[in-house]
Amino acid sequence: MPELPEVELVKRDLEKIVGFEIIDYELSDYVLNGHKGNKRTIVKQSLQEFSRVQYSTIYSLGRRGKYMYFSLRKEQSDFNLVAHLGMSGAFFIVNNLDEITEKNFKKHWQVIFRLSNGQILVYSDIRRFGEMRIVDSIEGFKPIAEMAPEYTEPSARAHFINTLKSGRYNESFIKPIIMDARILPGVGNIYASEALYISHILPTKRVKNISRERLSNLFDAIVEVFELSLSYGGSTISDYRSVTGGSGEMQNKFKVYGLKTCPEGHELKTKVMSGRNTYYCTKCQR
Repeated sequence: MPELPEVELVKRDLEKIVGFEIIDYELSDYVLNGHKGNKRTIVKQSLQEFSRVQYSTIYSLGRRGKYMYFSLRKEQSDFNLVAHLGMSGAFFIVNNLDEITEKNFKKHWQVIFRLSNGQILVYSDIRRFGEMRIVDSIEGFKPIAEMAPEYTEPSARAHFINTLKSGRYNESFIKPIIMDARILPGVGNIYASEALYISHILPTKRVKNISRERLSNLFDAIVEVFELSLSYGGSTISDYRSVTGGSGEMQNKFKVYGLKTCPEGHELKTKVMSGRNTYYCTKCQR
C-alpha cells in the first residue's frame, strides 16, 4: 500500500494539472456495475453526488496522511475530490489510455477525467481497494478530522509522545499503533518496520515499556524514513507507480523489510501483526 511519501510524490506530480477544468469524466464498467449492486465501488457515494466533479476547475491539490485531495471550484462554489490509493491505486496524466505502458494499469482503469487541455487524468486500480468521494470540507471529512498533526508540523512530536504516553495504549504493541493516523498520519507497514529498526525498538514491545526518550527517537526515525523515501521516489514493491509510470527506488534502501538479514548481518525474524508481515532483528532491537 502506498504510504505517506508515495502519496506525497503523486500529489506533487499532479500539480501540473492545477488550473485545468474537468470537462467530462467516465467510470469503468466495474464501478458502474458495483453501484448498480449497491456496493459503491471506488466511488464511495452516489454517482449523482459524484457528478458534481464535471465542469469544475482544479485550483489546488493537498494531502493529509495517505489521503490526497483536489480542491475544486464550480460556479462560485468550492468543494473537494478526496482520493485514497488503497493497495494499488495510481494516477496517470496521458493523452490516451495507450500511453499507459504497464498492461495491468491500462486494463484496470476505473475513472477517467477529461481535462480542458486535451489530456486525461486516469485513475487505475488493479486490486480495487482505492476510493474517491466529493466532500464540501476537508476538515469535515471524518478520517482527516481525526488525524494527528503531519510529521512536518511543530506539534507533531509532542502529540506523538503524549498520546502514546496517555495510558490509553499501554498494553498495545508499538508497531500497529504507530500505523494509526491518530498517532501520526501516513505510517504504513513498510516504513513502520524500517523506523523501528532504525530506533532499535522491537515491534512487539508494549507501549508502556518504552520511555519518552525512545519514543522521541522513534519519531525521528519515522521522519528519517519518510524523507529518505521522498528523495528516492518512493517504494515500488509491486504496484506503486508515479504519475509518469515510473518506479521508485526506496526499496533498494530497506534495512529490514522483505530481507533475510539486517545491515549488521543478523538473521531477521518475521511475525504477522495485525495481518501484516513484520520484519525485525532481535539483536539490534530490544
